[in-house]
Amino acid sequence: MNKNGESLLHQLIETAGTVGESLGLNRTVCQMYALLYFSSKPMTPSDITKALGISKANVSVNLRKLEEWNAVTRVWRKGYARSLYQANEDLGRIVAEKLQAGITKRLRLMRQAISQARQHQSLEENSHESVNFSAKVRNLREFLDKIEYFLRVITELNKR
Repeated sequence: MNKNGESLLHQLIETAGTVGESLGLNRTVCQMYALLYFSSKPMTPSDITKALGISKANVSVNLRKLEEWNAVTRVWRKGYARSLYQANEDLGRIVAEKLQAGITKRLRLMRQAISQARQHQSLEENSHESVNFSAKVRNLREFLDKIEYFLRVITELNKR
């Protein structure tokens, strides 16, 4: 790769880290994925360490995270004893699965909080505060239902 190509690749990797970080993801995980995504061949953890200038331990931990997300796969090459990794190039599926997992977890927490709040509601059943609280909870549940519907639609679209 020529100097201009290397500069462009470096810029894309840095941007992936910045964008991922702004979305609440680990910067290094995003940079590693971008490196593997743009690589024309599978890479070893040592290759990744050298390319990004990070520690082997950092690479190891973050490769496991990428594997959990199904964002990278370990590949085998005849005559090669070291682990090699390549990016799963189905960006839509990776993002959709990560979003779905994160949002589903947060929706579950919100539904639990709503349930606990309802159980511990100390307001009188027919008071103005109680009626207002019940209306707000109903609105919140409807909103959570819409988010869950949206997630199901995204999941179905990604299966196509």
